[in-house]
Amino acid sequence: MSASPDPLTKAREALEQNVARYAALVERAGYGVYRSSPEGRFTEVNSVLVAMLGYSSAEELLRLDLANDVYLNPAERERLRTRAATPAFPNWSETRWKRRDGSIVTVKLSVRPVTDDMGNIEAYDGIVEDVTERQRHDELLRRSERMASIGTTLAGVAHELNNPLAAIMGFAQLMLKKPWSTEDRTALETINHEAIRSATIVRDLLTMARKRDVERRVATDVNDIVGYICRTRRYALETAGILCTVELDPALPMINGDRAQLEQVVLNLLNNAEHALQASTDTHPQTASIRIRDFYDSASVIIEIEDNGPGIPASEQSKIWDPFWTTKDEGEGTGLGLAVVNGIIGDHAGSISLDDAPGIGARFVIRLPIVTEAKGPPHSAHATRPLDVLVVDPGASDLAFVERFLTTRGHAVINAGSADLALRLATHAMFDAILCDARLVGRDGTSVATALRATTGGAGARFVLSATSPVESHELHASMVGAAVVTRPYDVEELRRLIEGD
Repeated sequence: MSASPDPLTKAREALEQNVARYAALVERAGYGVYRSSPEGRFTEVNSVLVAMLGYSSAEELLRLDLANDVYLNPAERERLRTRAATPAFPNWSETRWKRRDGSIVTVKLSVRPVTDDMGNIEAYDGIVEDVTERQRHDELLRRSERMASIGTTLAGVAHELNNPLAAIMGFAQLMLKKPWSTEDRTALETINHEAIRSATIVRDLLTMARKRDVERRVATDVNDIVGYICRTRRYALETAGILCTVELDPALPMINGDRAQLEQVVLNLLNNAEHALQASTDTHPQTASIRIRDFYDSASVIIEIEDNGPGIPASEQSKIWDPFWTTKDEGEGTGLGLAVVNGIIGDHAGSISLDDAPGIGARFVIRLPIVTEAKGPPHSAHATRPLDVLVVDPGASDLAFVERFLTTRGHAVINAGSADLALRLATHAMFDAILCDARLVGRDGTSVATALRATTGGAGARFVLSATSPVESHELHASMVGAAVVTRPYDVEELRRLIEGD
């Protein structure tokens, strides 16, 4: 018969069991838990805190200096140490920490000192909750409530202003066609200019207040939108001495979106960054730069637009989404840009936030849900049968997008770099569809589209003529019987229907 364990052994086993239970409880907690030294070093951390700060192991956290490596503002640690000395516990404080990659997290923190028998502080125990997403959602809700409360009023005012503005602009432009003295002409030009500026404000008010047409949204390539806007603005930025860096993820998935509205979003944010940098040239003499990048996670396509300007003061950050808030001088801006941007992103079921931190300037982060089902008439991810498609549009900037889109549909696409090459290809190969710039002419001055139709490969092809504007599109309908016309920038669903013949 074995002897029963002595009391000391039983006590030791019970203690080990309690320690194990405590350790398991700390690991399972939904909060970050740590102990730190008075000098400001982690001595113990749980796995939740490791993940919260973006590190791969507890050992990495133990090497950090809390004030400089974790707190966004190093002075915050001393403030919280002082607050921890008060009797109340838990004593929750809100502050901002830095993740390993430099991104900012807002945390609620409860800290209490651990003292020895003499009352000397030998450590600090802390409990941390990441409230970044909750704070963002609360701000989005408050923002939506503010916009909803003024949306109806804005729409009513805008509609009432449209008619008198149209009359003012119309008569001012008619009168400007007549001879006037220099003084009178200047007055008329001022009337016309200010009426146009007022009409722009009215348009922005209507854009912000009205509900967008969700049905017009189709699978959209964000890379194409960002690339296009950056190309159109690059020369102006470089002339102003601003370096613009663009980083696009080639594997970026599609989103459901309205291209024109999303272009307006990117353009507004880019213009705001440019203005902030130009206004801060004297106080921030370093090289002015704007960085635009996109990437994605499991649920969203993310666009970041940041500048290295002075940023937006913390006291003003809650106001930036309000209509008519602006940092620009009177007459330079309406203060509707960010309100319009916020409305567009909200209508796309996305979110936009400002990440403002020392050394970064202002960084706007847009999240748009990845497309799960293309809007518009339902169709399969691939065409019912693969087509041979010839694209003839040497001067277009969106050829890569067209080729990528049609290829994902299962079609074989050939991009002809010139009219002569297109005609040679169509003479020796058969094509099911031809997408051709309607204004393209050959060396003899004749229409390339007409010449292609006369070839062996083009005789039985479905022709789609690309136009640069709705007016040009209307004029082209009669220029080539049986051909369809599509206007750039392309609506991908319309382009699909015309190429595949739905």
